[in-house]
Parts: sequence; structure tokens; C-alpha cells
Amino acid sequence: MGTIITLASQKGGVGKTTSAVNLASSLSLADKRVLLLDFDPQGNASSGVGSPTIESRGLLSSGLEQRDLIPLVRGTQFENLSVIGSSSDLSRLDLIQRAQGPALPAFRQHVRDLSTDFDFVLFDCPPSLEGLPTIALSCSDWVLIPVQCEYYAMEGLSQILPLIQYLQNETNIHLKIGGLILTMFCENLELSHDVAREVRSYFHDEVFEAVIPRDVVLAEATSHGLPVYYYDPLSRGAWSYLELAKEVLDHEWA
Repeated sequence: MGTIITLASQKGGVGKTTSAVNLASSLSLADKRVLLLDFDPQGNASSGVGSPTIESRGLLSSGLEQRDLIPLVRGTQFENLSVIGSSSDLSRLDLIQRAQGPALPAFRQHVRDLSTDFDFVLFDCPPSLEGLPTIALSCSDWVLIPVQCEYYAMEGLSQILPLIQYLQNETNIHLKIGGLILTMFCENLELSHDVAREVRSYFHDEVFEAVIPRDVVLAEATSHGLPVYYYDPLSRGAWSYLELAKEVLDHEWA
């Protein structure tokens, strides 16, 4: 069974989807079979790998109706990287409520069955503390938390950590924090250094050594439907995600 990871943050604009897309593609470059599961109705992770959304009978409805999720998997133009595109189903409140309730164990099992064909399954979620992120975290082994190197970083962590603890106690005893990812780091901005030092002083080894810089190339790559390595392999953004992928591969995920 592959490792199931959710990238989660209740705050938008912290580089969560960018990290999901580029971590997934960087892991695939290491000859790992990777599935990017776009759990955000906006579908930005899908477009980030040049994949269309699912127009009908999407992810949630298929899982809740006891159907196999494997037919929803699509290959991409990038070797070893597959995707389940975002679906209009993900905005349906009735399906979200069902998936959070009695249907959750069945949906979780469908995701675990799906993971047997991959080394890593990465969930990308909308910025929120409830709904779809809660479902994804309830299905995952690990959570990675992007932390923007700006003023409200610690405040955001103080909001998401209690949710993770609640889910560990109530729905998913196997869920663990895999690490914090420092994102949007600006080398010439003292605030970025202050935030990075504060986060590391509090969370110590739970923070990845790789730091994701504020790099316009990352946004440019997304607009072209490409992971950054395939858009500009010599950019700072590309190398930072390769370094992050190396740490993820060295992580003890058992």
C-alpha cells in the first residue's frame, strides 16, 4: 500500500496547491509512482499538471456509491505521475455531509484500495478547517502543512493543529504530522527569516530543511499547466521542490 498524504492549510495563498503539484512531480522524477488527487472544486492542481476536471460521476459520488475509484485515474504527460482531476461533485454539500458521516469508512477504504497501485497518493484540498480537508485527512496516513513565511504563520498553525488532534482522536488514529513546509521565503526580507526561525524553534525536526522561495517562475509554470521542473528546471523553485522530495523520500513513513 502506498503512503497517503494530505497537504492541508486553512489559509489560502500559502503555496499548498503549488506544493502538491510540484512535490508530486518531483517524487515521480525519482521513479516513484505518484497519484495526485485533486480534492478542491477549483481544480487548480488538475490544471497544474495539464489535466481536465471530471465532468460527471466524480470522485465523491463514485466513492460513496461503493464504486471503484480506479477508473477515475488518468495518466499525465509526465512519467510516473497520474491524477484524479477535480470534480463538480466536490461542491455538493449533500455528498460532503455523507462522506463525513456513515459513508466515511467506505470512502476511506476505496482510497486505500486505490493506493495499492502507487508509492504515494497526495491529496490537494481547499483552504478550510472543515468539509473536504477533514475527509481527506480522515483517509490519510500523514499530513504536510505549508507555512507561509509571513506574519500570521504561527496563528494559522494554532488553528489547524487542534483539528489534526481531533481527527486523530475521533476518526483516524493513524494520522500523523509528516512535516511543516516553509513556503514563500524571501531571502532579502528579515520577516521571512524571523518566521522561519520561530517555526523551527518551536517545531524543531518537524520542519523540513528545504525552503520554498518566493519565485515568480512557480506561478508562470502553473499558468502553462506544467510542474516547475518541466517549465524551468534550473529555477530556484524547481530545485527547492527537488530538495523537498529528497527529504520526503528519506522520511520514515512506516
